[in-house]
Amino acid sequence: MEENRQNPNPEQEQLPKFRGLYRHVKISVKALDRIIVACIAVIVILVALELRDPGFTITFDSRGGSDVAPQNQMYGELLEQPEPPTREGYTFTGWYTDAACYELWDTQNKTIETDMTLYAGWEKLE
Repeated sequence: MEENRQNPNPEQEQLPKFRGLYRHVKISVKALDRIIVACIAVIVILVALELRDPGFTITFDSRGGSDVAPQNQMYGELLEQPEPPTREGYTFTGWYTDAACYELWDTQNKTIETDMTLYAGWEKLE
């Protein structure tokens, strides 16, 4: 009688039951491994893109004067003072944060916090 109770395949009884990360998931281990690898690849790509971030772009509107090249700077840095533009019949008075030239950009104390455009201020020569 005891022979009837025995498992017909004794090798199966010896194998441990699967216990691990995927025990409650109804998807193949191979598919989950692919998903995890894809997620890691996305994270690596995003970190690489973040590391090569040039920071913020500061453009200069010379308002009729000679061209001034834009600058890329990081958050918290002071503005690198560009070569002042020239304009015939005018004197350059500085870089302003508004097109009406009321707010002068303080190059010694103000730091870069975002992309921005600075406007050249001009005083007509008499």
